[in-house]
Amino acid sequence: MALVAGNGVHALGLTPIFGAFLAGLMIPKGPAWERVAGLIGGTGRVFVPVFFVVAGMTLATGGIGALPWSGVVLAVLLGIAGKVGGGYLGARWGGEDRLTSVRIGVLVNTRGLTEIVVLQVGYTAGLLTPGLFVALLVMALVTTTLTGPLLDLIVRRRVLLEVR
Repeated sequence: MALVAGNGVHALGLTPIFGAFLAGLMIPKGPAWERVAGLIGGTGRVFVPVFFVVAGMTLATGGIGALPWSGVVLAVLLGIAGKVGGGYLGARWGGEDRLTSVRIGVLVNTRGLTEIVVLQVGYTAGLLTPGLFVALLVMALVTTTLTGPLLDLIVRRRVLLEVR
């Protein structure tokens, strides 16, 4: 079903991933869905690493040496500030305390896989320059990688504040 929808969307001039996504939205959850999910659930273990290899090869062929590193650093800093800040403000607006809000903001950083998929689609469609693609790809990888250490820091700080 996903392949048919992907090919149909591709015939319209869009990237096939949108068709596969729409096909996934149309599948109702229930016992049949659980059986199919059980049968194909392991495919992610194969295809997710392949996807990262393809994204990495795109990065490697784009010429890492010619990167505008100031743009990469700016993208990483803005990515962290935007994700943590947006998550924090949303949580505070929803009534959470400050430390919980910071933790929620940090957890928004884990959205790197989604970002990489969108970046790959944008780059393939010619919407992103190689430099912008690399800067945003590095931002997605760095912010996702920082999630664990930042959460550990927040937990340690919360413990220190409770001890006082």
